[in-house]
Amino acid sequence: MHLQHGECLVARSHGGASARCEPHPYLPHVYTVDAGKLTPGEPFRYVVRRADGTERTERFFAHSLDQDGPVDVWEGIRAIDNAFYANEVKEHFERRGFAVVRRVLSAELVSTLRAVVNPHMADVWGADRAAYRDKINLEKVLLHVPYLLQALAEKLGPLLGRILGSEVFLEYEQVMVVRAGSSYATRRHRDVDGGKAGFSEASRRHKGSVHLWIPLVDIDETRACMYVDPFDAPEQSLDMTMRAGDALFLHNYVWHGSRANSSGVDRISWLMNLAPAPSHDETNPSADLNLQLLRGGVPMDLGPDVCSRLAREKHSYLNLFDAFFTYDPSLLRMVHPDNRRRE
Repeated sequence: MHLQHGECLVARSHGGASARCEPHPYLPHVYTVDAGKLTPGEPFRYVVRRADGTERTERFFAHSLDQDGPVDVWEGIRAIDNAFYANEVKEHFERRGFAVVRRVLSAELVSTLRAVVNPHMADVWGADRAAYRDKINLEKVLLHVPYLLQALAEKLGPLLGRILGSEVFLEYEQVMVVRAGSSYATRRHRDVDGGKAGFSEASRRHKGSVHLWIPLVDIDETRACMYVDPFDAPEQSLDMTMRAGDALFLHNYVWHGSRANSSGVDRISWLMNLAPAPSHDETNPSADLNLQLLRGGVPMDLGPDVCSRLAREKHSYLNLFDAFFTYDPSLLRMVHPDNRRRE
């Protein structure tokens, strides 16, 4: 556990009111808190109270929207720091063009991230104008989950260093949702080609960039499953059946696409594009986050202030996916490119 013997977790309002957090009776790494003991309407933070009475600000607890209490983001991410295993993943990635790492996110953390996404899905598909849309993209929504990127960089840093090198930048981050019972399918493409003819954004990126794709629901052949044409067997497409919380590392040059979602469950997945150098896209410079995750192999400070400032400053649309609804942080809601001038 992140909490040691003799320590307790406390939620404290800005004005000083406090409430002790108790372990959830059934879910590991999740705590409950009686919010009625905190000052209504005031922001609050989590602190760890040590056995000797001293306190420190807690870096890795985020509020869980669906469990009504804090979830341990640090414990919710699996550390990939075994050198032998990291080298094995790197070898598979370079030989085949992809690699899957199982159970990177815990079930509790996956549930928390889905709870962040669900209101935005309802905002789009609850509106008549969006009834015919089968895919939406949520840009920078999960940047607001406290210390999520910090914990990810620290837990996966050794593996990212093997695959990308000691300098790692986050180019863009988004959640992609394919509606249940949809015929939408992503056509076969390579990300280095930009995803569509005549479009230069991805081809201008550093050619060493890597996709990190994490489904937040179980994925099978009926649920918008990703497929990949491996480098060493390009004539044999492989369906990437995965469990929620698994991680797929995808080479920028590998051909891939996705099936239709004929299931009764919306396919929700978290996508990050990582690169060993900052991107300088002349066609759409404000779409690039260029957030450094590792410097000299060491994780950067990626706390809430850094991520919130980034989400405010980099609020433009990611044109690579502008055929779909996307989240506009400046409006705090979903919009469609066709409606930008009218709304």
